[in-house]
Amino acid sequence: MRERLLVLAAALAACAHAGAAPEAWEAAVSPEAVARYAAPGATARYAPLIKSLRTPPEELGAPARNLRLPLKSFPDGRARVVLHAEEAWVSPDMAWLRGRGVRVVTLREDGSQEAALEAEEAAMDRASMLAVAKGRVRATRGGDRLAGVGALADLDAQYVKVLRRATVETRRLAGARLTERGMF
Repeated sequence: MRERLLVLAAALAACAHAGAAPEAWEAAVSPEAVARYAAPGATARYAPLIKSLRTPPEELGAPARNLRLPLKSFPDGRARVVLHAEEAWVSPDMAWLRGRGVRVVTLREDGSQEAALEAEEAAMDRASMLAVAKGRVRATRGGDRLAGVGALADLDAQYVKVLRRATVETRRLAGARLTERGMF
């Protein structure tokens, strides 16, 4: 619900700033738009992963060291999303992963890095491509950087929600005066 309210507030602010009539505001915030932007962050989707992070690593057994595992591939078989972990615990069917010193990298077709997500500790479900991180996290994409403590991530949607002490650095809004727009 909170995500829907944030999407609604952002859309209404954009309409008001653009000088749109109030009747246009409702069209700008369709239920489909709210669902599309709120779904990746719906906390209930991450509940099993959040619960799995409560188990101390010592109870998981011996970890694999310096794991590199492709999570998703392009149609020609080249890696699209790759997980790197200093220490990792993997389920026998390789559907569930937990690691320390985790880095998930998304690659473009030419092999260059598109985005990266780094975390002190994380758990991931390969079937849903959802991940939960605790400790310090950092996400980068182009010149944009998002950092903080704890995160929820939908790797298919390339969505990251930092849970605490979030900081954002971006070059996309160079010269924008956000305080004058009522956003901060």
